[in-house]
Amino acid sequence: MIHYIARDFKTALHRRYTYAYVIGIFVLCLLSNIAVVAFRMIYGTNEGTYAYNILNYTTWCFVVPYYSCMFIADMGFGKVYPNPQIKDNITKNMSRAAIYFSKLITELLLGVLFLIISFVLLIGITTVFHFADGTVRLYDIKDFIEKMWIAIPLWIAGVSFGNMFLFIFEDKRKAYAGYYILTLLIPRLIMLLASERVGFEPFKFLRRYLISQGFSLLPYPADPDRNVTLIVSTAVIYTVISCVVGIAVYHKKKVKY
Repeated sequence: MIHYIARDFKTALHRRYTYAYVIGIFVLCLLSNIAVVAFRMIYGTNEGTYAYNILNYTTWCFVVPYYSCMFIADMGFGKVYPNPQIKDNITKNMSRAAIYFSKLITELLLGVLFLIISFVLLIGITTVFHFADGTVRLYDIKDFIEKMWIAIPLWIAGVSFGNMFLFIFEDKRKAYAGYYILTLLIPRLIMLLASERVGFEPFKFLRRYLISQGFSLLPYPADPDRNVTLIVSTAVIYTVISCVVGIAVYHKKKVKY
């Protein structure tokens, strides 16, 4: 299993999509700082133009990496659907469950790598742009890290959803469609029906247990609806459910050569 993970992880690191993802992270970090500096040059120094503002803006956008978790899952999953009937020197003693979790661990390792790269690039580029004004404060970095830790289980759930759909559907177009129906379309519909304009009580209850709802509350520690235990436990439950469903479907699937 370890050799299988190592092989897939090494292969994933050399995919062009992996390089494109890292470049995208760099560009976003760069553009966010350029935008803040440009705003400062045009309108003058005011609240919203400092380094700690960029860190706050980033926490508001933690849901964006969640929507990109499908791409991370795809990078680690690979181009070929894993056929348990085909046994090489690495997979010959592996069960379907072992193959499933090997893929998931590979994808999570990629996610951790991207998380580290994102954090280093964000702090590094922000420090370069705002070093002169002295607004890169240790307190704000610490606050950012605390919020990031809470977001990690939510991102893990996102990768788990992606892995589940990749094992359910051999056609990746269907896997992507299933992922975004589950993570984007259905939550948006629930939040619409739970809004004050519509106000359906059952959907107000369901909204509390949405991953996207957890992301929306995460930046605001003073919000009475922000329950860290609920956010984390919900993410863990979704991760477990996705693994159970994914393994069950994969176990019954007859994979064609």
